[in-house]
Amino acid sequence: MIETDVIVIGAGAAGLTAAITARKLGLEVLVVEKTAYFGGTTAYSGGAPWIPCNHVMKQAGLSDTRKAAETYLHAVLGDWYDEDRIKAFLDNGPEMLAFLERESEVKFKPFLAPDYEVQPGAARSRSLLTQEYNGKLLGEHLKLLRLPLPQLMLFGTMQIEGSDIHPMRKVFKTWQGFKHTTKLMTRFITERLQHGRGVRLANGNALAGRLLRSAIDAGVTLWNHTPALELVTEGGAVRGLIAQKDGRKIRVMARRGVLLASGGFGANAEMRAKYIPMAEHHWSLQPEDNVGDGIGLGVSAGGVLNDRNAGQCIWTPVSVLRQPDGSVLKYPHIFIDRAMPGSLVVDPAGRRFVNEGSSYQNFVKTMHARQLDTVYLVAGRAFLRSYGIGLARPAPFSERPYVDAGYLIEAPTLAALAQKIGADPSVLEQTVQRFNTHASQGTDPDFGRGADPHTQFRGDATHKPNPSLGPVGDGPYYALALHPGDLSTVMGLDTNANAQVLDRDGRVIPGLYAAGLDMNSVMRGLYPGGGSSIGPAMTFGYVAARHMQQAGPSDTYTVTSPTLEAVL
Repeated sequence: MIETDVIVIGAGAAGLTAAITARKLGLEVLVVEKTAYFGGTTAYSGGAPWIPCNHVMKQAGLSDTRKAAETYLHAVLGDWYDEDRIKAFLDNGPEMLAFLERESEVKFKPFLAPDYEVQPGAARSRSLLTQEYNGKLLGEHLKLLRLPLPQLMLFGTMQIEGSDIHPMRKVFKTWQGFKHTTKLMTRFITERLQHGRGVRLANGNALAGRLLRSAIDAGVTLWNHTPALELVTEGGAVRGLIAQKDGRKIRVMARRGVLLASGGFGANAEMRAKYIPMAEHHWSLQPEDNVGDGIGLGVSAGGVLNDRNAGQCIWTPVSVLRQPDGSVLKYPHIFIDRAMPGSLVVDPAGRRFVNEGSSYQNFVKTMHARQLDTVYLVAGRAFLRSYGIGLARPAPFSERPYVDAGYLIEAPTLAALAQKIGADPSVLEQTVQRFNTHASQGTDPDFGRGADPHTQFRGDATHKPNPSLGPVGDGPYYALALHPGDLSTVMGLDTNANAQVLDRDGRVIPGLYAAGLDMNSVMRGLYPGGGSSIGPAMTFGYVAARHMQQAGPSDTYTVTSPTLEAVL
């Protein structure tokens, strides 16, 4: 048996933020991660925490107020507004950001994206971007950082930021696009020759890499290949953990507390079938090891899994490529293609049913409401060559492998395309004709696409008069099947404003905390802006660490075994 102050189960944004914070506050910290890699779901994500009233937006000349944030969240969340936990989030989110930027390698930059909903109090730049990171600074630990999903990279390991996408699309059309793309490619080729992979880290991988570097520098003890097996309890309180390391069970006692931050249950088939609509048609983007370990541990200690939410996941439409070896590539259609001018999405009958540029959360919620397990993104060749469609990249990449694989459906006319997707040709033709008539004028009287700040921002700023709207061009035409999917689960354990896990009577379970996807979402399954899962995850990891430090060590048991430093 060994002893430490804080045990963190899971190494995503929530867990690593908590570990760094606790260590900077003078506590001894152990992070146990059951996989080979650190970074969790965060490493797959956009890495953009949503934090109202953050200090970073001032760099872009923007400002925010507490009243505006509260007004907006009240409007978006409605009856799901959790007064105590929202207050804790708004109180501590800006403080957490300032703490990390001051005390660690984690650095952010402003992002002018507007909030997702058109409601009173909405603002820009509450979502922040993580500054890119040079993976070489991780040294030998770079191999321990979870890579992004391969289908979201170029040439195997080349990571790109959102700001890279537009100039890369213009590589052969503008001098700026050519210069930017050439610079990126030269850097990537050099990195491949020197390191065998790209080492420029972007988006969520940059956030995970910066957190990992900061945890190492702070002196956090990091154990990978170490699944958490059982919580050690005493008198109704959590006192430690039994984990499996190097093939043997190890008991670790925690003087201050145990934090559950293992990443939710996105890869747990049984839980998905129980809690996710149309689960048999849903595709999850979460790591395959995220099977609800932390939630299970919390429930075993008396915690409550809360399914009383507006939704249980962060939804996104997903396209699927089945490869010859039987494996599946899943591509999340967050914004890159469906918000661009010149495309539309139709249901199996060939009719539009949604604002194509709306948030990924609302897009799939609409699919759920309509009981649609398959819809189709439809566009002409000019759109494909300019913007790409899913896995099919824009020019100069060829779409032919994806057409041949059946991923992308191609036809010379809209009528022929309709037949291939099982729609009535006359219905699809009428849908596209009506869409084109209004899109050429920059309007969408049916669903309001491009009329709100969010869809305007997500479109092509160079396209006039509406960055999100343009007629579907000439053939050949393409259709891509989109299915309901999710980026992560958000349904977790009931907690209070200190991130302490609560039992069925609403009482604190001493010594047990939850953050990230193991904590029931403070947004209760709604989604006010990009990163409104990551922002609270990091904030409540920070809150949990501070509460453990302020609470002081437990005095209800005595451990005379060696500390981590003595054992390692």
